[in-house]
Amino acid sequence: MSFTLEGEDSELSTLSFFSTLTITANTNKEKSLFSLDLRRSEAFPSRRFETHNYRFHPWDAFIACPVPQAAAHLQLVLGECLGEGRTGKVYSAHVLGPLPSLPSSIPSELVVKFAKLNHCRNLAREAWVYNFLDRQPKYEPVGTIVPRCYGFFTAKLADCDLDLDLDPLAEDELPWSIPEWEEYPEQDDTLIDDNDDEFIEPSEWALEEWITKDRSKWNTWEPDPEDPLVAVLLLEKGGEMYNEVDDKDPLVKEDIELVLWDLVHAGVIHNDFRMANIVRAPTTAKFCRRHERVHQWSIIDFNRACVVDLSRERLPSALKLMHSFIGYQEMYFYGWNPND
Repeated sequence: MSFTLEGEDSELSTLSFFSTLTITANTNKEKSLFSLDLRRSEAFPSRRFETHNYRFHPWDAFIACPVPQAAAHLQLVLGECLGEGRTGKVYSAHVLGPLPSLPSSIPSELVVKFAKLNHCRNLAREAWVYNFLDRQPKYEPVGTIVPRCYGFFTAKLADCDLDLDLDPLAEDELPWSIPEWEEYPEQDDTLIDDNDDEFIEPSEWALEEWITKDRSKWNTWEPDPEDPLVAVLLLEKGGEMYNEVDDKDPLVKEDIELVLWDLVHAGVIHNDFRMANIVRAPTTAKFCRRHERVHQWSIIDFNRACVVDLSRERLPSALKLMHSFIGYQEMYFYGWNPND
């Protein structure tokens, strides 16, 4: 049995900066609605997708990235809600100083993506895709076409310092709250590599520390209403979302087409490519060596992505096939879902 291992962690990777995180939401200058202390958690690795068979390989597996245990602590104050999707809410957050000594500076404002209490597993998968992209050194997609990631963190809700007496109506508006319209509040959504009868579990000789999908705690995770888990993903903050005006701009279209090729060359098929999942790149975006430009757009939201080990694919046909799955400016991109 073989396993797919990505490159080694870079000392300058933002994923190596923090082991613990405190998020505070203030109602005023004197009191806070909640204060939450979180620790880094392992992300949820995917199985390897094969383009030529259009399936997940029955035994080759990706490995979860190691979690830093003795890195720095970060404190954030939650800002405004930037948006809400099916599985989570996204907030701006301001960094509280002074910061510890870090390999490189970080912005004063970041993005915190909270999983709704029943969707922590989905967020763990998205976190792993950011980990995977961070380990693709050839063209450095992280910071170039996707936001930098600062880690995936979890905490028990019971350990949260929560003061609902300040605003009893705020309970339904908490970042992790499950909305009333949720059809199945007791379960998370199925992931794209779940439920494959052909899958063969890792053999006994595989190293114990190699955490594959089937060995991950997230593989069988289910939300526990009696002891809920809070999960957050910490990301670099981009700009405004792609809109109808951008959609008519030929220069924007050209840049996004190039960004999508960069993503394909990193081994990722997005599988949920919509207007809502494109944002303007941050001012700290890096120079793209492939296209010799600084791209103006970033791609976000990777919980539905398929991940490919290009070293085991037939190139360039695999790249063309992966690109054909994207559907830029097709009906799904504009919000039409044939399954609805």
